[in-house]
Amino acid sequence: MIIRTAVFNSHGFRDSAGVFSAVDFPGGTRNQANGINTSGQIVGQYVDGSGTLHGYLESGGSFSTVDFPGGTGTLAFGVNASGQVVGVYTDSSFNPHGFVHNVGSFSAIDFPGATGTDAFGINVLGQIVGLYFDSTGSFRGFLDNGGSFSTIDFPGSRFTQADSINNSGYIVGVYTDMLGSQHGFLAAPVPEPNTLLLFGSGLACLRELWRRRRDKEPLTL
Repeated sequence: MIIRTAVFNSHGFRDSAGVFSAVDFPGGTRNQANGINTSGQIVGQYVDGSGTLHGYLESGGSFSTVDFPGGTGTLAFGVNASGQVVGVYTDSSFNPHGFVHNVGSFSAIDFPGATGTDAFGINVLGQIVGLYFDSTGSFRGFLDNGGSFSTIDFPGSRFTQADSINNSGYIVGVYTDMLGSQHGFLAAPVPEPNTLLLFGSGLACLRELWRRRRDKEPLTL
C-alpha cells in the first residue's frame, strides 16, 4: 500500500492486527509496498538519490534490493510463500518486461509476441499472472504456468489485468468494459486444461501504470 505526505513523498506500510508501521527502504524515497506473503515478507519499490527506481524485499526488518540485471528500473509486485518475487523491469528503451527472482537468480517473463509484459502475482506453485500489451497497445491478462502462457480476457472487455493468484489457482484482477467502466473479476480454474471460468464483481480502479503504458510514458513513480 502507499501513503502520500504533504510534500508528495510516499511511504509503504504494514497493518498487523490493526497496528500500523511504516515500510521504507533505508535512504530511499517514494517508497511503496506492493505484496506480502504468509511469512510476512514484503516486496515493493523505492527511488534512490539519483532518481532510479529499485525493487526491494523486506524480511524481518532486513531490506535487500531486487534489481533485474541490466534493467533501467525495477518494481517488485508479488512474493509467494517460497520467497519467489515477481515484478517488472524496463530495458534501455524503457520497454517493460516481467521477471521472476528466485534465490539470487532472475528470469525474464515475456508473453509471446507481446510488446510489453508486467508480472504482478505468483503462488506457491510458481504460477504467475499479470498483463501484456499487444500490437495495438491494448492489454490483456495472462497466466504463466511453468512457461506455458494463456490469455485471460474478460468476455466483452476492452482491457483485462490479472493481479493475483492463490494456491488453488483462483485469479483476481480488473477489466474495463466497452463503455470505459472498470470492474473487478474472479477467474476460477475448471478441469479443462488452460481454462478459466470468469466472474465479474465490484468496481475497481485501474493502476496509474496502465495510463503510463497507454500514454507511452517511461516507467517511473
